[in-house]
Amino acid sequence: MRRLTTTVSVISCAHGDAWFGMTATAVTSVCAEPPAILVCINGTSAIHSPLISSKRFCVNMLRVGQEAVSQAFSGKLKGMDRFTAGSWSQSDGGLPYLETAQANLFCRTEQVVPFGTHSIFIGAVEWVQLADRIEPLLYEDGRYVRSAGLLEGTEPT
Repeated sequence: MRRLTTTVSVISCAHGDAWFGMTATAVTSVCAEPPAILVCINGTSAIHSPLISSKRFCVNMLRVGQEAVSQAFSGKLKGMDRFTAGSWSQSDGGLPYLETAQANLFCRTEQVVPFGTHSIFIGAVEWVQLADRIEPLLYEDGRYVRSAGLLEGTEPT
């Protein structure tokens, strides 16, 4: 799977008075009608139980230059200290979101499917906030990389 280049996101939720978050690369679109996505979360992660209880989450798609945010939520920092990396706000619905993300997808959990060590959370996208510029943070072969557009009329080698 190291050969699969993927976007880097931070999944966030709130439960009680606490915020929870983790870096994830297992995020994908499920369908456009109704708009839905899925995220895969390890059952041992600190966000797993709060995510089930809260029934809401935000997918914060990171952009180039937000490697420190990704690292903070990958385990470099713990608990609420993770939210000191980047500029975070709270939505009207109570979800923490990264103000400077590439995109924020605010979701309502529709279904949780346990599979092996993980749970697949399927979320109905209720609201989206987009940045003007598209420059996603990507992860490939154990490192952060940039996307590079192909020139029109050329084939990949």
